[in-house]
Amino acid sequence: MSRWQAGGIHFGISVVVFLLLLAIILLVWYPGILFSVDGGWIGLRIVMGVDLVLGPLLTLIVFKAGKPSLKFDLTCIATFQAVCLAGGMWVVYQERPVALVLAHDTIYSLASQEFEEFEQDSALLRDFPGRFPKLVYAELPENDIEADIVALRSQFIGVPLYMQTERFRAIPEQAAAIEPLFRKEADVRATMSEELQSRVAEGCLVSKFVSAVVSGYVCFDPERRRLREYYPFELLREAVGGEEGNAGGDESLVAN
Repeated sequence: MSRWQAGGIHFGISVVVFLLLLAIILLVWYPGILFSVDGGWIGLRIVMGVDLVLGPLLTLIVFKAGKPSLKFDLTCIATFQAVCLAGGMWVVYQERPVALVLAHDTIYSLASQEFEEFEQDSALLRDFPGRFPKLVYAELPENDIEADIVALRSQFIGVPLYMQTERFRAIPEQAAAIEPLFRKEADVRATMSEELQSRVAEGCLVSKFVSAVVSGYVCFDPERRRLREYYPFELLREAVGGEEGNAGGDESLVAN
């Protein structure tokens, strides 16, 4: 067997392993649009580099038929690759979103370390129904003025509204019960350009969105209880700039 054949076999095995890990990342840890808007791709590049590049490349370098230490060398490579893969997957796992928290007018995608930063225990999320990331909201007074006051006050007490776990409640299963929770939806829509508003799918509940890597707007589908689309703030700025700089422009905005 030549070194190229050995490297090809190692690469083929690595592809199978990578596809299995990719399925876990896409379907379990970063479901739906969260992969693209909450850092899933960043973590995936670590796994991809180790599994599809580093391991097969080392095999290609050290492989030589009949080499006395070949078995030992390949064992070391496999062990090294497994350890690096485990480390990469651990990083991705630690940074995965564990909760989507609707707080006033914004949905926050939170990882477990963000709970630790505010000395909150993310283990409490296990008490909420459904799979991770858990869908919860911060309960506010029914009176809109009082709710606005609570949201404003949270900015000055050191613990933001989205991290006040004593207010956490599970987002209901029924779409009709979800809609009243998006009490600032009309206000949020008012901050969007008309063109961007026209791109929001029918039946969507619009909210601001913040994760560790992006901020913008999201369309929440109350029927399927999931984030359906993401619109970065840049689209709004581009739309406003386009209207000011090119009144007759017809360039379309494309959401991520």
